Amino acid sequence: MSALRIGVIVDDPAQVSTLRGVITAAGQEMGVALEFSRASGRIADAGVDAWVVNLDIEVLEATHPELLDELLDAIQLPLILCEGQIPNHVSPEFANWQRRLGEKLRGLTGVINRTQRGSPRLPRSVWVLAGSIGGPDAVKQFLDAVPADLGIAFIYANHIERDFQGLLTQVMGRNSRYEAYAPRHGDLLRENSVAVISPENVTGVTRDGSLNVRNTPWVGQYKPNLDQIVASTAVHFGRNGGVIVFSGMCDDAAAASRLMRRCGGQVWTQSHESCVNWAMPEATERAVGKPDFSGNPAALAARLTSWAAGHNKIPPEPIYKTTTQHG
Repeated sequence: MSALRIGVIVDDPAQVSTLRGVITAAGQEMGVALEFSRASGRIADAGVDAWVVNLDIEVLEATHPELLDELLDAIQLPLILCEGQIPNHVSPEFANWQRRLGEKLRGLTGVINRTQRGSPRLPRSVWVLAGSIGGPDAVKQFLDAVPADLGIAFIYANHIERDFQGLLTQVMGRNSRYEAYAPRHGDLLRENSVAVISPENVTGVTRDGSLNVRNTPWVGQYKPNLDQIVASTAVHFGRNGGVIVFSGMCDDAAAASRLMRRCGGQVWTQSHESCVNWAMPEATERAVGKPDFSGNPAALAARLTSWAAGHNKIPPEPIYKTTTQHG
């Protein structure tokens, strides 16, 4: 998805330049900038995707409450509401303010993407497929054995070289019941699809069910970092999914599997005899004590089918309200 056009409403025009810098750094595009006193009549035709409103709410509630209510009622798009003055650029607080606003601006991409696609609900369940050496063959066997329309959004993270994401995506999607795609920033997790994670760009799962793909390289020897992917999924979707650790070397995904279990998610492993390299499943089993299930790819697929038949009868939760975010 291309950059969003962000409109700005301020009570001090001197704030516009600073806000423009944060918006641009977050990968979005600055649209119109309006002064509070003259903003209401120009909102509808401003041609933006979202608004950043930076106002001294306490003062305006005391001096112009009608104008403030009129403004907020007129905004029908996602809104980041920043209350108070922008910290001085040389103060320690400025960097924290800049970081918080940047995170919210990046998160808007997923919110708007979901709204524009008419998908107001989160996936019923999200499962991470984690692998390394021997992982692609095992995961392909698993996906080929999983029935269609289980209502699961899969995230597939496998240690690969930087140029192999496209090939891995093609292999996973070939003759498959599940569409495989290489996610861009803001792309949504989709039921009955497989998001194949990049080995180049740090990627995380957000609360609104989108993928935050940053222009930042993964840190560490193995890429992508499976612990990071599993951890961000656990925090937001743990009780509605889990992780399956497939064949691979090292102990990546083991630490985050403990978090997945604490968050109410399932932790499964590929069985020893079916792995090319059992180091990664073994490390996960040591970390959690005992997996909730272990088996070869076909057995894992059969067990997931049974799990989904019970779990995914429950309607998915509505996406959380994001029209206003306080800075």
